[in-house]
Amino acid sequence: MTDKGRSAFGAEANRDVDEGLFVEVDPERKFNRIRTNDRRRLARRAKMAAIRSIDISTGKTAAAKQYFDGLLDRVDGGIEGNCLVLHGRTGAGKTHIIKQLMKHPELQEEQTAEGLYRPLLRVTAPSPCVLRTLGLRILRRLGYHPKKSLREHEVWERVEANLSAQGVAILVIDEMHNVLVGRNVEERKKIAMTLKSLMVSETNPMQIVVAGLTELQDFVKRYSELQRRSHFVELPPMDPVKDTRKISAFLSGLEKNIGMATCGFTDGDMPHRFFLASRGLLGRMAWFAQEAATIALSLDDDKITKEYLAEAYKRPYAADARKNPFLVANVSDFKIPKAKDEMEDDKTFLRGIMDKKADGGEGDEED
Repeated sequence: MTDKGRSAFGAEANRDVDEGLFVEVDPERKFNRIRTNDRRRLARRAKMAAIRSIDISTGKTAAAKQYFDGLLDRVDGGIEGNCLVLHGRTGAGKTHIIKQLMKHPELQEEQTAEGLYRPLLRVTAPSPCVLRTLGLRILRRLGYHPKKSLREHEVWERVEANLSAQGVAILVIDEMHNVLVGRNVEERKKIAMTLKSLMVSETNPMQIVVAGLTELQDFVKRYSELQRRSHFVELPPMDPVKDTRKISAFLSGLEKNIGMATCGFTDGDMPHRFFLASRGLLGRMAWFAQEAATIALSLDDDKITKEYLAEAYKRPYAADARKNPFLVANVSDFKIPKAKDEMEDDKTFLRGIMDKKADGGEGDEED
């Protein structure tokens, strides 16, 4: 190869480094949405969006917000990062809490003369996922699209550079358990140290929020360098006896804010039916109510009935009337699956979880 040829080859190989930086996708260009001028459809769409954005604050939400405010103080002081760990079963309300934290007025994206400024970045770890895949997901959310295959360390070099360049001070990773599935001891240690390196960066220390299933807590606590920088907020299921008042208060708030007539979420044995359907998880209670409201609206009905709640339960569980807590005549006849079946229940209800065998221990994302 001639000197000229080698020079051209080198230039082509290195062209990726900066060309993709700040290539931003317009968030308003949502071509996966149906474009319509139909006033009824537009009104229904607005109503559904309002129902899905309902916020019923709980003690756990308040605890998460309090610690999150502490992370903001650390950002103001340029102090080494800490980590907020939200963990619990599928439907516990982790993602909902994250969305509420993200509404903080000082954390909104802003277009400036120097480019896009975003103090907070949220990503959802796909399934399957390895550390490199997570890094690529972060890069793409930052608008950086590599033109060549990058090695893992090259991906994370670009992650750190782009986070700093766009002013990101808080990194939120939802579904973090997907990064841990099928990983061996050495791979898990590498994940832990990557998070730690972001938090202790001398030039751009990151505050981190991670959310995932219960095993996420065990992962963080295994590494002392992560644990001592972390605060844990667990979202456990409600207890049908001790938490009766909390469940009723939550359902009352849900009914008040949903903006539709209902069959009475707190009347008679309805709180117990919601408890059984949700396995005691507040996030699922809200989901069933929101899903039932969506079904009602799609049928031009303005009331959430037991039948719509039953249909919302039937869709993930494929349960007939005898096994549907919203339809069974005597609610005491309904039996919640045993503890050993809880993970299978999570797989039924939630999206984005894969078996180890399906994962094969290795997963990746296209470049």
